[in-house]
Amino acid sequence: MPAQAWVTLVVGLIATAGVLATWQQKNTADRRSEWWRRVTWAFERTFSTDDAQATLGWKVLNTLLQSKLATRGDSDIVQAIAEHTALDDDLEGGALDGNDQQRQPPPAPESGPQHDRP
Repeated sequence: MPAQAWVTLVVGLIATAGVLATWQQKNTADRRSEWWRRVTWAFERTFSTDDAQATLGWKVLNTLLQSKLATRGDSDIVQAIAEHTALDDDLEGGALDGNDQQRQPPPAPESGPQHDRP
């Protein structure tokens, strides 16, 4: 095979690898964007005054954190918000509307796979 054919083949393979890498990066970015949209939805539920909605929000967050898309930083953010919410509830006495009902505290995080990916 002549040298020009080899060069064409190598350039074609490099271009194909570049397209595949770009596609994979875009796919991952799109999936993370959708993951964050779901996290936002779950957080909106966790701050509801309705205990059932708050419980649902925490359960969904816990499930989302088990995803391979969740990074250690994401887990730390959710943990910080959960701790802040729990502390706010403790400071306010956890009462809603002057009743003796307690707001649902965030569930303890389940041990799952921890991801060190950015």
